[in-house]
Amino acid sequence: MMENNEIADSLSNNEVAKRPQFLTVLCILTFIGSALAFIAALWGYFSITASEKFLQNMSASQEDAHGMISGMQETMVKAVENAVPNLVIGVLCSIICLYGAIQMWKLKKTGFFIYVVGEITPAVAAFFLSAGGLIGGASAVIGLLVAITWVILYAINFKYLNK
Repeated sequence: MMENNEIADSLSNNEVAKRPQFLTVLCILTFIGSALAFIAALWGYFSITASEKFLQNMSASQEDAHGMISGMQETMVKAVENAVPNLVIGVLCSIICLYGAIQMWKLKKTGFFIYVVGEITPAVAAFFLSAGGLIGGASAVIGLLVAITWVILYAINFKYLNK
C-alpha cells in the first residue's frame, strides 16, 4: 500500500504543467476555426467562377443599370485575378494556424509565433489582394481587427507556454 502512495506522490511531483482552461478553449476554437477557414478558402475559390458568369449574364440583360453593373464587374475581375493567391493564402494560413494551436495545446511557445504568422498574413494580404472599394477595405480592416484580437487572447496565455 505504501508503494502506491509513493508512486502517486512521485507522479504528482513530476507532473507536467497543466494547460489553463482559457488556453484550452482558445485552442479548441482555433481547431474549429482553422477547419472552417480551410473550407471557406476552397469554397471562395470555386464560387468565384459561378459569380463571374452570373454577373456577366446580368450585365448583358440590364443596360440601364450599366454604372452599377460595371463597378461590380470590375470588383469581380479583381476577385477572379486574385482567386489563386487567395486560395493559397487561405489554405496555407489555416494549416499554419492549426499547427500553431496544436503546439500551444502542447504548451510550446513556438506555437504562439507560428500562429501569429498564420493569423496576421491573410489580414495583411487582404489589403493588397482585395477588390478595393468600401466593401473590400472594410473587410480587410475587420479581418485585421479579428486577427489582432485572437493574437491578444493567445498572448494573455503566453506565460503558460514552455520552451
